[in-house]
Amino acid sequence: MFHSVIEAAQKSWYSFEPFTLLSTYKTLQNKFITLYSPYESLLKSYREAANTQVYPISENYLDKNSEVPEENVALLRNAIELWRNAAQTTEAVAPILFHYSWHCFNSFFAYTFFRWGQKHSQSHGIYVSNMTDDIEKIKITISKTDGIFQRIMDTWSCLGGNLAFSTVLPVFEENEIVFHSNQMPFFQKSNCCELGQLLSFDPYDHERLYWKKFGRKELVMNPSFNYWMGTPTRIMQSYLILFVASSIARYRPILWASILSGDTKEKSAFALFYRDALLKYAEFGLNSASFLHLLGRLLDDLTQGKFELKHLP
Repeated sequence: MFHSVIEAAQKSWYSFEPFTLLSTYKTLQNKFITLYSPYESLLKSYREAANTQVYPISENYLDKNSEVPEENVALLRNAIELWRNAAQTTEAVAPILFHYSWHCFNSFFAYTFFRWGQKHSQSHGIYVSNMTDDIEKIKITISKTDGIFQRIMDTWSCLGGNLAFSTVLPVFEENEIVFHSNQMPFFQKSNCCELGQLLSFDPYDHERLYWKKFGRKELVMNPSFNYWMGTPTRIMQSYLILFVASSIARYRPILWASILSGDTKEKSAFALFYRDALLKYAEFGLNSASFLHLLGRLLDDLTQGKFELKHLP
């Protein structure tokens, strides 16, 4: 199973690689600037609602920071190189490289479309603690301050991708899009959860329950993304799972070996979740729900001059 994951993901990288061309990338960013301009006002609402300093990229910003496209393309190249190295190494250290590949790809994703008050993130924005053999009790804490995880949530939200992890969601108020409080967030009482809670969480069930409780009339969707909340949330859930796997491999290598060996039912289950997380990162194909596939769809739409945020059908 593990090798089939690798083969599928490697094919996806080759499909995406043409976007590493700097001239093509600059053209893509300029198209996004034009197509996103009708929605720039929603960022003001998001900054106020989420208390974060995110702004759209602009021609003026890129003129003053001419290194940005080159830096972003370098992040993409690093993501590809890290993935290839991870695919060729042992399972003992592979999750570390896979995580850093996704980390670089996340940065490429965020900085392609937006900028922040502080140009570069200073941390992962995720903390793992209580790494015991009772793996379902491992704790995951999300930083409430700036970190790459928060910036990725900002990016999804401002592109019209709803997340159960976010404190706010975009909604229509007449013809304007604003952000309101998420009435059913995953992190309801704190910014911390146990690994068992994360693994048992089903974003698609959560999405359907949200509609049943609060309705869907004014909710916003981006047609480039599958589903409303389920798919983007599943992708971010998988990123968190891979982050935990990489942390265990770094700091508790014997524990990681016992997970790969499936010493207990819980460890065997987590090993499967880890492999599924790799698919959610890089699988490419018909009706794929992976991060790479959805971003590919978004970039294809932008290339064709399409970007729209609309009501749920």
